[in-house]
Amino acid sequence: MKRRLAEVLGESLAGGAVAGAVIGVAVGDERFTLARGSANLNTGQPFTEDTAWLLGSVGKILTTTLLLRLVERGSVDLDDPVRRHVPEFTLRDPAAADRITVRMLVNHTNGIDTDGLVPSAVRGRDAHRAYVEHLRDLDVLFEPGTCIHYSNPGFVLAGRIIEEQTGLPYEQAIRRELFEPCGMRDATAVQTQAFLRSTAVGAFFDMETMALRATSLFSVPESIGAAGGTPIVTVADMLAFGRMHLNAGLAPNGTRVLEADSVKAMLTPTFDLGIPQAPPVGLGWWLEPIAGTTAAFHGGTSPGGNSAFTLLPEYDAVITSFGTGPANILLQDRLHLAVIEEVTGRTVTPPFGGAPDRPAPGIAGEYGSFQSRVVVEVEADALRLTSHFEPYDDDHRATYEACGVPAGAAPPVTYRGLAPGLYAPEGMEASVFSGVIGRGALLTPLPATAGRPAGLHSGLRFTPRRAH
Repeated sequence: MKRRLAEVLGESLAGGAVAGAVIGVAVGDERFTLARGSANLNTGQPFTEDTAWLLGSVGKILTTTLLLRLVERGSVDLDDPVRRHVPEFTLRDPAAADRITVRMLVNHTNGIDTDGLVPSAVRGRDAHRAYVEHLRDLDVLFEPGTCIHYSNPGFVLAGRIIEEQTGLPYEQAIRRELFEPCGMRDATAVQTQAFLRSTAVGAFFDMETMALRATSLFSVPESIGAAGGTPIVTVADMLAFGRMHLNAGLAPNGTRVLEADSVKAMLTPTFDLGIPQAPPVGLGWWLEPIAGTTAAFHGGTSPGGNSAFTLLPEYDAVITSFGTGPANILLQDRLHLAVIEEVTGRTVTPPFGGAPDRPAPGIAGEYGSFQSRVVVEVEADALRLTSHFEPYDDDHRATYEACGVPAGAAPPVTYRGLAPGLYAPEGMEASVFSGVIGRGALLTPLPATAGRPAGLHSGLRFTPRRAH
């Protein structure tokens, strides 16, 4: 297994679109770490086994774990209305806000229409509170609890509950309630701590030099810290966290972090759309059927970097990885698939089948959500999508531009049928969609149902059809 992973890392670095990466694997009592390439193109600092990195949205699993500790103490119930704990939370439709429960925050079914909100004006202990204030001007995409839409605001609200219940700002609460008891000795949610350790810096492709360059933005704003924006970890930290979950809540240092029932609840499906690009969701975890087993998975993005975290409970296995550069998402998938195949002894296959059908003419039209407008045209047996990024404000525009996402229209993409009701970008091999990450590129038009308008589902996001 280690040799196979070393070959994958070598091939990716030789391709010139990955600056560096690190992966840690633990199967039972056996573990190893591999690190290759540059962790900081500004300084030439190499990736090492103890290089730290920004966790990105994998931090949502940390926030969920911390929240479950409060549930165990009886101070929070998953079926509580969020407003019971965060009274300042409201939406443009206050009645919709009233119907959102704590559970809906951490299983991505709350429907709040603001996946990409990243306000940066307020830092420190009031950053999450300032984020929540923005929500009063926003809507829901569907009736809460009726669909899946990837939810940064859900986890920011979970962070606010944690802050209210512990009396601590998020970065202190997560240190006391999770990092310390779990034995995550190098983990921190304070961004300035990156200066005190070897920490990776993201990388982008520079069209002027035609080479990789270091990011100009180290991390996203603190306002989405509880959604994964601020935690910094090492391989050892994440292996300890993963072992705790696989050991029914008991950390490697012998500390009880969660009760076994809470660990089981996180790994139990709470909602399933029945489409491969949006696997069943537990509490925090995406529960992906793969290679004859279920992988508990989450990915994460930071400026110029990507992380991935997988548990294979049936095989007592943890996989954690991070890398930088534009080809890094594909690298994360290849690394995790390689381990999954080695551990299970099975070849991973695409999660779909059946002959594709011709797209219905009625799919054509305009779709939109918080920052996204999508124009869909039907062309014979294909869909042609033109996506527009429409910033919320200048702050939003600046953050996304620093992450390589300019405002305006992206080049059109043609999607062709793969299976009934399932489409994929033209030219992508079916094998790309076999992995824990790659399947997110698939697209499904969803009809209207009770509580949910017609829309498109791709990348874990629901984009509703706009009225003519």
